[in-house]
Amino acid sequence: MSSSTTGKTTKLNWKLSLLLGLLTGCALGAGIQHYNNVPVTKAYSTLKSDYQSVVEQLDKEKLSVKQLTDEKVLLVESSNQKLEALNLQLDQQKIQLEQLTQQLVDIKKQQETTQKLVVTKKKLNKEVVALKTKTKQQKEVIDNSNVLFEQKSKTQHDLAVVQKQIATLSPEIKKAKKACAEFKSGNSWNWVSQKDCDNYEALQQKLNTLKTQESQLKQSLAALNKKINA
Repeated sequence: MSSSTTGKTTKLNWKLSLLLGLLTGCALGAGIQHYNNVPVTKAYSTLKSDYQSVVEQLDKEKLSVKQLTDEKVLLVESSNQKLEALNLQLDQQKIQLEQLTQQLVDIKKQQETTQKLVVTKKKLNKEVVALKTKTKQQKEVIDNSNVLFEQKSKTQHDLAVVQKQIATLSPEIKKAKKACAEFKSGNSWNWVSQKDCDNYEALQQKLNTLKTQESQLKQSLAALNKKINA
């Protein structure tokens, strides 16, 4: 209730008390001088009318005060409800803020973890590239070694074949050489002829060819062994 309303009600109460006192006095005077003093009767009626007006006005003011009081109560209740709603909203926003803060912390940790993973991935990629390069080199060495061993095996086989041919050819050359010598001496009782000399020359030429092949194969084998042992 406002101070202006309170002051107004106080004035009405004071005025009502004054009128009530006057009415009481006038009533007593009117009872004594009803017929002798007409102006007093009129004054009493006027005063009574004013009193009734003041009473009605006071009732209105009381009703107004009650309405204001009820409105004040409703306003206080509404304000309390709004305040509670604001406090609840504030609490919810506080919780949301804490959640967002935690999310930011988690995101930062994830970013740090991601950066570490990126660095680790780059490092692993370098290691993988280095390992692939090393593996490729080793494979090339192995492949080359396999080729070299195959070449060595073939060279050894070819050399063995040539050496066997040389070993087989040597007795034939000796026999052909002896027959040719007997033919050239002219006093042999064996069946010899120029054909034996021609055969000897052919066998000797074949032996020379085999000797050349043997030398080349030995050189190739030595070169292969050097590459393999490098």
